[in-house]
Amino acid sequence: MRSVLDALFQSVPLPIAVFRFVGGLPHGEMRGDGWLLAVVVHIVSSVVGVATALVNPATTISSPCRTPTPADSSFPIFCQLNYHNVPYVCDPAGIFSRTELEMLDRNVIAPANLTGCFCADDKCGGSARDHRLKVAIATVPVTSINSIGSCDIAMKYVRPLTLHSAALIYTELLATRWLDYCKADLLLVYIQSWNPERIRKPFIVPLYRHRLQHLSHFSRPESVSRYASPYDVLVAELKSATQIIRSGSVEDVATIPVWAWATGGCLLVLMIAAIYIGNCITRRIGNRYEVLQQKSSLTSMRMANDRWRAGFGGGLMTQGTTSMKSSMMFKQFNRRNRHNPSIQKI
Repeated sequence: MRSVLDALFQSVPLPIAVFRFVGGLPHGEMRGDGWLLAVVVHIVSSVVGVATALVNPATTISSPCRTPTPADSSFPIFCQLNYHNVPYVCDPAGIFSRTELEMLDRNVIAPANLTGCFCADDKCGGSARDHRLKVAIATVPVTSINSIGSCDIAMKYVRPLTLHSAALIYTELLATRWLDYCKADLLLVYIQSWNPERIRKPFIVPLYRHRLQHLSHFSRPESVSRYASPYDVLVAELKSATQIIRSGSVEDVATIPVWAWATGGCLLVLMIAAIYIGNCITRRIGNRYEVLQQKSSLTSMRMANDRWRAGFGGGLMTQGTTSMKSSMMFKQFNRRNRHNPSIQKI
């Protein structure tokens, strides 16, 4: 809060009445009471400005469509940019300390070659020659499903029924509001609690856009423990995001994992082998059956032929005996008559 007061004291001008009071005094005759009154009025106006920035629904971050944009004059004060001294964190409730953000910048942001977008392009590295990705981080102390629904006037999104969907819609609405002033390739939003009754259900939402649009399927809200440190949650999410960005393509939990593909391939090979072995066994059994059938049919034909031959041969033998007897009798008869002279004469 002290840093916010200092920033307001430096940025908020003195009231016009005080200027007139001080300016109306002759040069060199400004009394100490006049300066004291000016300082008191300035401090009071600063406190009122802070209360307005943190309480007024028109400027609170609980409603994404009413959050100040980076182009607004109240944005540095609202996000405490002068206190944190980093051009990518908007922390109106002071969830992070300056030391934590210095460690974050030194250990995560700088090694990942990331830059912010809450400043001019020449200071944030937004020139055409700078290929660094832009990141923006926003902390939301409290929001509600109703405030998110009131911002979607065009009914672009389905009214959220769960906190998961509400967290994602909040992040998308905030990114759309900041689009003209802060084209962050990666926007991280940490939501601490939800109204009504200030339900302590923190969420961290990464949103991949612009140059990281091909990774948009990784834009999924994650519920975190209410007892986890916001700094630890932010560091873990940034490290995960940098790994995703460097690899370019990381396995999605919604897709079929590699082990499932391997198991399916092994089962397919086993099925093909089983079909082949079964086909070979069936063919061998079929061939043996055909051979046995052929042998059985040949045996039956041979036995039938043998029976036919036996029957046919037996008939011939019977007929042959009768003819043989008749021929023998005829021969004997001829032989007797041949030696009888009386018969020859006749």
